[in-house]
Amino acid sequence: MTKQTEGGRTKREARILFRAGANRDGWFDADDLLRQVDKAIDIFEAKTNGFAKGLWLFDNAPGHQKRAPNALSARNMTKNPSATWLPKSGVPMRDGWFMDGQNKISQPLYFPADHPTMPRWFKGMERIIQECGLWPERGLKAQCFDSFAKCLPGRTGCCCRRLLFNQPDFVSQKPQLQEYIESRSHFCDFYPKYHPETNFIEQYWGYSKLHYRNTPLTNNIQEMEKNVKEALDKASLLQIRRWANRAARFISSYAQGLDGAEAAYANRKFHGHRMLPAHVAASLKEEFKEMA
Repeated sequence: MTKQTEGGRTKREARILFRAGANRDGWFDADDLLRQVDKAIDIFEAKTNGFAKGLWLFDNAPGHQKRAPNALSARNMTKNPSATWLPKSGVPMRDGWFMDGQNKISQPLYFPADHPTMPRWFKGMERIIQECGLWPERGLKAQCFDSFAKCLPGRTGCCCRRLLFNQPDFVSQKPQLQEYIESRSHFCDFYPKYHPETNFIEQYWGYSKLHYRNTPLTNNIQEMEKNVKEALDKASLLQIRRWANRAARFISSYAQGLDGAEAAYANRKFHGHRMLPAHVAASLKEEFKEMA
């Protein structure tokens, strides 16, 4: 979070100038994003005096879907107890849970420190499944074939790994970005993949990049940063709101059953609306067919 003094007032920003490269600031990863979101939420809560909840929206990039280091994952688990096993993150997994009737039971995946023979050992998939009451009499292999991905389609309990993968505590595992935002009592959601028209920041980026391309060639990093900031500040708040309304119209159109081409046509026709009127979707489909 940068701070700029303007007219004696301190302006707080969530924007980060990041010099990407192996010999510079490295690469912007999920942890960098978490730190930026943390600062952005601080600013939001200060602006709203803590009386509002924010809806934080992100595109569906892999980095945004990264799970916490201690997140539940059935991949690579050993079937039997192990004193040394850890997930790839090197961090012990958090507790899981299972339902016993109407009761949600917490389930540690590691033996307690005072266990007589296996203190702090990973329990192994077989023991975890047994504690859930799901171990079949016939037993289970650790994994089907040589790859978890090769389980037969539709199978949910063919091996230990697949059975755990389909348990509610594993299924409900959220990205660490979403977990963090919700831990601060805000809302988090992700735009659908391959639909940049629903995310108005794409238009903001395009607008800013266009202005940056039109700036003269720079001689040093200081000039470059100055031009980048000016390009990013070029869009007015009114223009950003118009882009947001355009994205909202696409979302509204898709929600009412229009396809991509129909949604684009509806967006042009109802560009003065924030959302597509609910009663016009069917007539728009017919109108679009006649034009095709």
